[in-house]
Amino acid sequence: LALPLDITDAPALEAAAAAIVKAWGGLDLVVFMAGEYKPMRAWDLQLDVARKMVEVNLMGYFNGLAAVIPQFMAQGSGTIALVSSVAGYRGLPKSLVYGPTKAAVINLAEALYLDLNPKGIGVCVVNPGFVRTPMTDQNDFKMPALIEPDEAAREIVRGLEDGEFEIHFPKRFTRFLKALQLLPYGSY
Repeated sequence: LALPLDITDAPALEAAAAAIVKAWGGLDLVVFMAGEYKPMRAWDLQLDVARKMVEVNLMGYFNGLAAVIPQFMAQGSGTIALVSSVAGYRGLPKSLVYGPTKAAVINLAEALYLDLNPKGIGVCVVNPGFVRTPMTDQNDFKMPALIEPDEAAREIVRGLEDGEFEIHFPKRFTRFLKALQLLPYGSY
């Protein structure tokens, strides 16, 4: 059942969720994987581009959540996965807007987990490193530990099967970035 839609269109998301529930009788797993990205530095801030990234990367997830949480609550089961990015771990160059939106998604997943897990609804966050996509093709720097989309898909499926809260990959890169989170600001 393919239902093309725009994550920034809340009524379309509500209609799609209703169509899936009608066709299949419920929801087992919803994976929100939407992203808008433009490399940006402070001196190149473009407000219209920033607004679009916030609308897609963060508000789009709220649109989707509003469309599916009532069904999950009625069922008392299911899983919600939010795809974020390791760019949300700490501030990074050329990530003036993208990074903060992904940090917000990580925080959103944590808050959702605290609310929904006691109700029998699973929540996880997926934090990929660099995956070869049209989005990462915009980068003009060597991306460490760049992986192909099929490897990313296998990592996501494995993490979902294992019931992990945070699915992050490739580990050789993401563990380094996670260690940077522990540094005090001065050292970072």
